[in-house]
Amino acid sequence: MARAKAKGGAPKRKAVEAQPAAGRAIQKTPSGIPGLDDLIEGGLEPKSVIILSGGPGTGKSTFGLQFLYNGALDAGENGIYITFEEQRESVFRHMGEYGWDLEKLEKERKFVFLAYPPHEVERFIAEGGIIEDMIEEHNIKRIVIDSITSFLMMHEDEYKRREAFLKLMDTLRKWGCTTLLISEGEVGPDGELHTHFDIEFISDGLIDLRRIHHEEVAEVQLEVVKMRGIAHTRMAVPLKFTGSGVAVAAPPRAARKR
Repeated sequence: MARAKAKGGAPKRKAVEAQPAAGRAIQKTPSGIPGLDDLIEGGLEPKSVIILSGGPGTGKSTFGLQFLYNGALDAGENGIYITFEEQRESVFRHMGEYGWDLEKLEKERKFVFLAYPPHEVERFIAEGGIIEDMIEEHNIKRIVIDSITSFLMMHEDEYKRREAFLKLMDTLRKWGCTTLLISEGEVGPDGELHTHFDIEFISDGLIDLRRIHHEEVAEVQLEVVKMRGIAHTRMAVPLKFTGSGVAVAAPPRAARKR
């Protein structure tokens, strides 16, 4: 994969304001994903909890880390990455191929990496107070949890999983950060996206990443399935992998506002 030049002293992109029909300006959080904000009226709603769902190899972790990296670098919003699957050394090495210096952000206290092996999920829950202190100490504004599927699989039955998810949502609301929950998902026989354990109904938004095969060529497409309070584009568009991360291709003009 080609290396991109690390970002220089580009001016920070502050949260933008979208103008709803009622005339009241609403602050938006830039996603850090080129092209995505054009689909969602300028950005994400601050403090919202969004599920990013997709199958293996669709770029979910890259998407989430780019949300954090560009958020810290360009928007001045520090982030924390909580993972039950990835190892720090591997993540830092692979993301370095995009020109992202996560270690530098970490030293500057703009990025926090927390890893919990699957068997230590209960420790993650027990340390909620410690994480809350960390959020305050580092002025964290963005959170990515990778993945919520691994977190929920540690619970024995449907009732306990739902109870754990609702408790986590309450905790995330309390922390008051814009959050991405990465989830495994697949398209069912009905053509609709289904996350594992059907958790999408409780979130503020749902972004779907899926592999589409055209003859012998496969591409990843992104669809904003749900974004509460936002008149988002309702069609799948290509998600491109570039030397500096992922980017969303522009949809046809006729599909931009529905």
